[in-house]
Amino acid sequence: MSTYVYRFVGLENLPARLTDFDLRHFFELGDGDVQAIRERFRSDRRVAGALQLLFLRACGRPMDRFSVLPRNLLRYVADTLEAAPLTIASLRSLYERRPTLYEHQQWARDYLGLSDLDRAAEASLTAMLALHAAEAAHPDELVTSACHWLYDHRILIPGERRLQDWARGAFAATEDRIRNAIAREVSPGDVRRCLASAHSQRHDAGCSHLEWLKTPSGPHGPTTLAETLEKISYLKSLGVHQWSLADVSLPKLHAYAQRMQSRRPAKNRELKETRQEIELVCFLRVSLLELTDIAVLQNMRRSQELFRKAKQKVETTREQSGAVARDQTRLARDVLRDPARPFHARCAEADRLLSEVLDATPKSFASEVRKTLSTDHRRIKAYLGGLQSLEFGGRAQDPGFEQLAAWRQLQAANASELPRDFALPDVGAAWHDLVHDVDTRFGLQAFAACTMMSLRRSLRNGRVWIDHSLSFRSRDQMLISPAEWARDRSAYLALLGMPTTADPLLDPLLDNLVAGVAAVAEGCEKGAFDIDVDGMLHLPAITAPPDEGEPRRLRELIYRKIGDIQFPDLLLEIDAQSNYSEALLGHRAESIAELLALYAAVLAHGTDIDAKSVAGMIPGLDTAWVSVAMRALETHGRLRRANERVVEFQGRIPICAHWGEGAKGSADMMSLEATRHLWSARTDPRRRTYATGIYTHVLDRWGIVYDQPIVLNERQAGVAIEGVEQYNRSDDRIRLSLLAVDTHGYSSGAMSVAKLLGFDLCPRLQDLRERKLYLPAGFAVPEGIERATVKRLSRKAILAGWDDLMRVVASIRAGKIGADVALRLLGSAAQGDPAYRAADHLGRLLRSIFLCDYITIPDFRREMHMLLNRGESVHQLQRAVYTGKLAAERGRRRDEMKAISGSHALLTNIVLAWNTSRMNDAVERMRKDGIDIDDAWLRRIGPVHFGHINFRGTFRFRIEMYASALLRPHAASDATAKG
Repeated sequence: MSTYVYRFVGLENLPARLTDFDLRHFFELGDGDVQAIRERFRSDRRVAGALQLLFLRACGRPMDRFSVLPRNLLRYVADTLEAAPLTIASLRSLYERRPTLYEHQQWARDYLGLSDLDRAAEASLTAMLALHAAEAAHPDELVTSACHWLYDHRILIPGERRLQDWARGAFAATEDRIRNAIAREVSPGDVRRCLASAHSQRHDAGCSHLEWLKTPSGPHGPTTLAETLEKISYLKSLGVHQWSLADVSLPKLHAYAQRMQSRRPAKNRELKETRQEIELVCFLRVSLLELTDIAVLQNMRRSQELFRKAKQKVETTREQSGAVARDQTRLARDVLRDPARPFHARCAEADRLLSEVLDATPKSFASEVRKTLSTDHRRIKAYLGGLQSLEFGGRAQDPGFEQLAAWRQLQAANASELPRDFALPDVGAAWHDLVHDVDTRFGLQAFAACTMMSLRRSLRNGRVWIDHSLSFRSRDQMLISPAEWARDRSAYLALLGMPTTADPLLDPLLDNLVAGVAAVAEGCEKGAFDIDVDGMLHLPAITAPPDEGEPRRLRELIYRKIGDIQFPDLLLEIDAQSNYSEALLGHRAESIAELLALYAAVLAHGTDIDAKSVAGMIPGLDTAWVSVAMRALETHGRLRRANERVVEFQGRIPICAHWGEGAKGSADMMSLEATRHLWSARTDPRRRTYATGIYTHVLDRWGIVYDQPIVLNERQAGVAIEGVEQYNRSDDRIRLSLLAVDTHGYSSGAMSVAKLLGFDLCPRLQDLRERKLYLPAGFAVPEGIERATVKRLSRKAILAGWDDLMRVVASIRAGKIGADVALRLLGSAAQGDPAYRAADHLGRLLRSIFLCDYITIPDFRREMHMLLNRGESVHQLQRAVYTGKLAAERGRRRDEMKAISGSHALLTNIVLAWNTSRMNDAVERMRKDGIDIDDAWLRRIGPVHFGHINFRGTFRFRIEMYASALLRPHAASDATAKG
């Protein structure tokens, strides 16, 4: 749940000034409130009673007797109650008698229905904290959770000390449970051995094993892969792969591992031995899981590189062969035209020359690639040999698993050729002739190439796995277990809102398809679009809406009225209104230095400025403070919560209502230029430079609601669905019901999974071949559109794989697996799997229905393009925030790359929110001045302008201006006094 709704919950004092926005959303008196106050209090006491009511409703606890109230709040309450205005803002001056204060507080509690914390509620609270402590990274997060829980249950929030005692107790109890869980898995002797080994020096480097493990992966290549596999072998030698640690949640493992990762080895020795042991065990386990994932991904990329080189070699050979064939044909023509030779001699010679070209056995391109790949035996042997340290598991009769086992058996026997009597597993028809070649030496090389490609496919579809991995475990480990699915299937289907069988879902969809196809036929008859001889649909360009000039002129006028702004002032102003710094720190800042370091860390992660440069741009800030704060931002969930606060604040600004309802959005990737030293970097096909990807989900109200770093040139459908699923899990916001994506964010399986999760995935298809209408056999196709249809839709396939498909989707909804990993299991590598066939055919049906609407409803097509164009506009702003290149030493760790992505999204959201707020103020002023502004114009003006923002220079944060809203009370008093 977004924490912005709890902006004032738990506070004991209010800021010196509340914004008009805060007054409207958190401190507004309704008609019922005014009537109740007038009935209860006499005229000279109504303002005081109203203040007690508003504070208690917004903060969940009574005001301190020495609180100072914002003057604009006093003025608003007095005006609303038609009372005499107050100039003294001290609560103490309103209550000369303490009993009167208590009476007013008691009335406000009774009116709001608040109760004291009794023993039963305290037991429930401590149980909730114990549950949250399993994933919390710091006790301060538990204090915040306690305040929110008490507020939701309409219980008066007690003093800060009691909350901290409960939080520390829950945190300590969780640590005890983790210590006991570790003791059950790892003996004390093994822990001490791991501790000694981790701090011991490596024989080939001037560093300890712990420092070596902390070193992130280097650039993609055989050396980096070998080092990754060496680290895995070292961790396995310590027995880390045998530790289950199933009783410790993954976020908690990450939290302890991050502490070890961010701390210098010398500092680790200063900790208590028990704390060292907990952090070390968690660090070693997380390192093994992440390194295994990296090794698998690097191996898959290596195999793809070998395949691509073989493909390029065949293309070159074919070009050369084509040139030879043309020369041969040209020579035959010259022979026929030679008058000096006899006619029969010319014919015989030309026949010989042409026969050499025409009688050659034709070979498919794919078969030549397989043969060429088999000749690259040295690299393939080195590739497979490097996998010896990885212990794969697999399903029986899986080609990849059986072929790898057979190849390892041959290597153990030092075979240099394929033995005639060796029982080879099935290699498929495509590889059969190559593997069973007369030359047994070449047959062994072909078998190695076949094993490499089969293993890659089996890893992608989940039929081969590694237990000590995050993303490449077995299906039964990642999905709901078969036993649990058989027992709780009905409950999971009810959670998804899906029927037991596919028929109740398919029948209305097929009815929609019939109506849609009829609409397409009617549109084709009227000439609304064309179908060429190949059956490809050609749609007319979308016409621009009228009055194009007025929105542009209004936009320029609005931003002239807004004026220029320095980036630090912008960051402070939005923080004062949304308190995103509280979400990042887990508590209100303790000092100005802590807040400055936090802002610097966000800038260092979210822009191309490094920690040293940021520290130099902010007077009085040390680089070490920035580095510590940057590591703190890697804590799980904090950047996501900060982004949610800013987006929700922006969404409550009235002008956002003109842009959308918040139920639709778009998703797309922005490439972030990097160096080749980043192992996950790929070549950007547009810019022709190395880059990594940041995938963002943008609401129709312009805010970025989800971000995730991804690898370029890979399918983005999984992360597109994952972002919506994560966003829709909150109950206090409008759910996304439609997501527009481009071709990369779409697949048939993805459309199925999205629909089963409760939203529509709407792709803008670039490839015309994808614009075919898939219909079931026997479908009556209207005359005139037969060429645009393909009857390859099987209801039987959907029914047969329905149960397996629902198990995958229910696992996503239950949080056992991410949609990005699930879509990999349902990808093209899983052909033949019942769940894959069901998802593919259901996706074809959904895509056909979508295309019918996309083709026949221009307004729907315009809306899709509008959503995607808004996402592209946000990308332009993102590039203005991050103008340079990702440094060579940045982004190599997964947590650091997530922090870069999250900080970049946060800075972008802050700019969007500030622009939105100032645009709303400017429009209200202009309307008060009598300027007529059409709402239709506002719908076409977005908050992505950045020419008026100075992103560089000396950053001076005037925190003293917002101290009461950003710092804890004692720190705010000091800051105000200094200011």
